[in-house]
This record gives sequence, C-alpha cells and structure tokens, in this order.
Amino acid sequence: MNPTKITTIDGTQLADMIKGAGRYLEFRKNIVDALNVFPVPDGDTGTNMSLTLQSAARHIDQVEEADKGHFGVRAEAMAQGALLGARGNSGVISSQILSGFSVVCREEAEIGGEKLIEALDAGVKAAYMAVMKPVKGTILTVSEAAVAGGRKVLEEGEDDIAAVLRGAIEEALKALELTPTLLPILKQAGVVDAGGQGFLFILEAFLGSLLGELPEDDSLIAAPVLSDTDDVENMMVEDQLMNPGEITFGYCTEFVIKNKDNTIDLDKIRDYLNTLGDCVLVVGNPGVCKVHVHTNEPGKALDYVTPMGSLHKMKIDNMREEMEKKERQEAKKIGLIAVACGSGIEEVFKSLGAHRIITGGQTMNPSAQDFLDAIGSLAAREIIILPNNGNVILAAQQAAGLSNGIVHVAPTRSIPQGIGAILAFNEDDTGGENTRRMTEAAGEIVTLEVTYAVRDTVYDDREIRQGQILGMVDGKLALTADDLQEGALGLFAQAIKPEHDLVTIYYGEDSTGEDAEALGEKISAEYDWVDIEIHAGGQPLYYYLISLE
Repeated sequence: MNPTKITTIDGTQLADMIKGAGRYLEFRKNIVDALNVFPVPDGDTGTNMSLTLQSAARHIDQVEEADKGHFGVRAEAMAQGALLGARGNSGVISSQILSGFSVVCREEAEIGGEKLIEALDAGVKAAYMAVMKPVKGTILTVSEAAVAGGRKVLEEGEDDIAAVLRGAIEEALKALELTPTLLPILKQAGVVDAGGQGFLFILEAFLGSLLGELPEDDSLIAAPVLSDTDDVENMMVEDQLMNPGEITFGYCTEFVIKNKDNTIDLDKIRDYLNTLGDCVLVVGNPGVCKVHVHTNEPGKALDYVTPMGSLHKMKIDNMREEMEKKERQEAKKIGLIAVACGSGIEEVFKSLGAHRIITGGQTMNPSAQDFLDAIGSLAAREIIILPNNGNVILAAQQAAGLSNGIVHVAPTRSIPQGIGAILAFNEDDTGGENTRRMTEAAGEIVTLEVTYAVRDTVYDDREIRQGQILGMVDGKLALTADDLQEGALGLFAQAIKPEHDLVTIYYGEDSTGEDAEALGEKISAEYDWVDIEIHAGGQPLYYYLISLE
C-alpha cells in the first residue's frame, strides 16, 4: 500500500498526467495500431489517439501562469486542445471524453476521487452522444467499465486517487479482455479492441504520472488476455455517425444550461428542438449541457429550457443578416473542401471545383484544427466538406460544430464517393440542398479498392498472409489474391452489375499506367457495355481505386 495518500489533484498534476499520457501513447501507438482488425495499411488508431493527446498536452500549458495550479482552467485548455487536435474516429471519441470531463471540473481549483469519477462519467456520456449508434466491445465499453471500477473503490470508502485509478484500470482491463466476445470480428482476428487498448494506456499513464512511476519506454503496466467467454451478446459493427443535415433556419442559437440537482433531460431537449429547427446539438450531462440549434424561433427554445436550470453563455446570431453583411466581400457563395491524398487525386478534385484540398486520408487522418484552418481560409457564406474516408468524418463534423460559420459535411467514405459527390454540386443551390444531393450521389457509387495485407491475420473467416493482395468493395473485404492484376480483375467481376456503365480507374504511386491500361483492356474485352476512364491518382498504399457508376 502506498504510504502517501493522494486525496486531491490540482492543475499542475493534471498537466503532468496529460503530458505523460501523450508520451506514453507515443511509445505504444504501434501496439495499438497493430490491433486494427482490418489488415490494410491504415491501422492508425494508436497514432490518432497519440496525436490527439499531444494536442491536449500542448494546449494545457498555454494558460496564464497564475492559473496553472487551477484544475478547471487546465482541464478546459486540455479539452480545447483535444477537440482541435482530434484525428480519426478514435481521436474524436477521446476528445469527447476529455471535453465532457472538463465541463464538470471547470470551476474546481482541485478535485478529489469523487469528482474525478464524476467527470470521467460525464466524459464517457459525451462520447456516447458523439456516435449515433454506439457499439458494445469498443472504447466506449472499456471507458464505461473504468468509471464503474473507480466508483466501486469510492463506495468501499477509499479516497486515495491512486487507488481509484487502479480500480478503474482493473475494470477497464477486464472489459478490454472481453471485447472479442462482444465483437466476433475481434475474436476471429485474435485481438482486443484497438481504441479500448488506447484508452487503457491513457489510464495507466495517468496513474504512473501521478505516482512519478511512468515508464519512459515501451514496457507495459497491464496487458490484456483474450477471454474464451462465448455466452455474451454479439453485436454487428456499425459506423453510422451524426449528420448535421440541411440548414434552412435563420438564427444560430447557443446556450449552456446548469442544474445543481442533475435533472436536465437531454433527450427531451433534443426532441423538442428538432421540432423548431435543425443542426441540433445537445451535449453534456444532467448537470451541465451545451445546446446548439438553427431555428426561426429562438425565443421558444429559450422558454422551453428555462425551467430546467439556469442559462449561461447565450448567443443568438442572425445568420441571414451576417450573410448579407459579408456578401460584398465574399468571392464564393459556397466553398468546397475535400480530403485527398495523391497528386493526381488532388488535381481531379481541383479541376471539379474544390477550393481547398486537405492532404490526408489513409494513415494521415486530418485533425479538426486542419479543417478549421481550411474553413477559415475560405471567404464563403457556406462551406461543404467532403471527408472521403470513414475515419475522417467525425473530425470533419467536430470542426463543423466548432466553427462559427455555416458548415455542412457530406459523409463521403471514399475518394470515388467524393468525386461522385462533387460532380453533383450546383452552385446555384443552397449548402443544405447541395449536401443532401451530394450525399445521395455518393451513395450511388460503388468503390473498389486494391491494396495489400500488412500482417498475417484471420479476418472474416479468411486466412490472410502478409503481402497478399486484398480487394475491397465499399470498404468490406471481398477477395484475397497473390497476383495484383488477377486480384483486381477478380474483384471487378464480383462487383460489376448490368446497370454499371462507367468505370473509372485511379492507379496509385506503386502502380504504372501500363498496368492500369492493361487492366482496362481486359475489363473492356469481357464487359463490352462499360466505358472506361483511367487516371493517374498517385495515391499511396492503394494500387487501384476503382469507381463503378
């Protein structure tokens, strides 16, 4: 038993914990990356979480000298850094946990174990609200277990924060070991959830930093052991995320509600506001929540929530008036931002009207700050973002929520979808109308991807060897092969339908134009009704990106 109890922590200690977590994850990011069950070269969960924590660490030191000992001030700086630096889905979820955590602590000069777990619980709830359909067996499950573990220690009468963190780590580790029983795809691959492992590392870093025992190498404090338990509910993996929807209402209305009795009903507020307008965001907990809505009746929104608690930081902007003020100086009505990687791919987007290109995608997920920088560089009344990668959508949506402008996200999940979406853009329509139409157009594109396996594994009942060719249809593994051209042809044969009449092949930096032309000729010879276009995409990691329309 540690002879020195730690019953409170202040802002200086929090800064040490966050900076320690950033370093700890940096040492271990490859461990987390390797847990990604899909063996394509985009296993970047650990990298994204590490970069998110490092952004939080940079911001936590940017407070005034007089405030560096204040826990709440430091926590808010930490949250702001995490929100801006969030990359990929795992980074965004981590940033939401830290953001929700900070809301509970913002007034506290120092906190004890009770407040620590209360704040962590608020953070987990915020993360749940950031995902439309939470899935068991992920970072959400592991973080929820950590809260339960810390609370159990507190209920036993222990007020040592180190003991509380040990309890949280113990339960988080148990939950992590069980993730393969909740997600069959993890069990088949023989791994635990990558995001959950990353979160466990964060907790370990908090404890090690607090005690001055944080390893400065890649040694592990706790390591998961796969469970053989089969008698738990299996869940289908879904990745359906929030969509801001179309903006058609004039007043951007924001406020914070506080209630000491913790009786705010977030779902009730959310349901009511959806009857008044759109772009509804209600995040927080029953004690403190932030509300955002676009409506033509801001007074009704305020009247509805006033009985629920005290209102703070109220802001109502007349968006139509703001647009009229800016109209003379704006060069564009709607600005288009696209995420792309590869010189040829970037040129395609530019030629189709994209005003800003954010370089990134597989293995290089842009941060929310990257999106905010691009948004801020455009003089446009509305902006539409094309993420073009399923692991980038959340960061784009987070940036849209943090921006003061009117920003839409068309949730494109691949480069071909993004190109299909931008082709549907009509500058005479509103941003909301365009976003809806572009999203529909993206949904009509079938995306084929040809890449390689980065390691040996078992996935979807397939034994996969490192270096094998992998073929995917709309992000799902459809084929393995030992020869690139044969694999690409086999993948095409699986996906082509009689209604597809246009095939576009983008060959990557590790392919040649000659190989792409040869592939196109073989396709044309066998499927004589399709038109084929071939472009040098220059994309890394993926030999071919193929669009079927």
